Amino acid sequence: MFNVNHMRPFLNANGESKVVVNGQVLNTNAVATLRYQDWLDIDREVVRVATKRLVGIQDLMSRGLTYSLGSIGITMSMFERESDMTGAEVTMAPETETEMDRLNYDTQQVPVPFIHKDFKINARAMAAAAAHGSSLDVSTVATATRKVSEKSEEMLFSGSAVKVDGSNAVYGYTNHPDRNTVSLTLTWTDGTKTGAQIVADVLAMVAASRADRMFGPWVLYIPGTYESVLDNDYKPGTSDNRTIRERILAINGIEEIKVADQLANANVLLVQLTRETVDLAIGQDITTIQWDEKGGLVSKYKVLACWAPRVKSEFDGRCGVVHLS
Repeated sequence: MFNVNHMRPFLNANGESKVVVNGQVLNTNAVATLRYQDWLDIDREVVRVATKRLVGIQDLMSRGLTYSLGSIGITMSMFERESDMTGAEVTMAPETETEMDRLNYDTQQVPVPFIHKDFKINARAMAAAAAHGSSLDVSTVATATRKVSEKSEEMLFSGSAVKVDGSNAVYGYTNHPDRNTVSLTLTWTDGTKTGAQIVADVLAMVAASRADRMFGPWVLYIPGTYESVLDNDYKPGTSDNRTIRERILAINGIEEIKVADQLANANVLLVQLTRETVDLAIGQDITTIQWDEKGGLVSKYKVLACWAPRVKSEFDGRCGVVHLS
């Protein structure tokens, strides 16, 4: 089975090439060009950048809304949708037969792609760093991680056209066919738009979610252009000194308001963050791997993740995503 740690060799104090697999340090024939400390520096930078940029995906991870595929060999992630049943009946006699019913199921599948970015460092640069006793410059790692993070976020919010053998593409929050939609008459950056009108837009989104029997908890995702608007007074010139943000957060069920870099202007999302609505199928969490080419003159690196968001609806089309646009 493929294990990314086999592609993360390091040099120990004796100059021996080692890898760490399942917590054990093992010998390897792979050519190592980095010290163990260099890998620690790389991993810290990957985590730092990914945590900062993966807003929507980190929300899924922090809430445990993940599904481990166990291997990068799984190219399609499958899940079932379950129908509802008709209501119970009220009678005076227990032997009365009620309407016979059963649950229906259908299977949905999502392709699980790699999101990755490559870079390289030549042997001379590595030798120069070693000669001066300095650590590896991790700025390139940071940029590659940012690119992978941005593409992952784009896939969560806007989907991806990637397919496997004629399967469906990866649906995101803003293009899932069963998402609830609410029309936006005036953008929130329109100078004539009042705080009360913005709150009314959000209440309309909440109403749409509740009408689909989705009752939260919700996170409200907004584009960067709306961030400063929410800090304006909700009712300027009155004794109500709340900001628009504070007034929205007073709505029952809305837990957070977050800026999503990959959300297009004039688009707002209300997402019920439960497994019925969305989770993240993970074949490989974001990491860095390395291999050598040209006899060790060039070390190549890849920051990669193997995962896919699974934005869901119920059997009858009810969905916990509301899209205001």
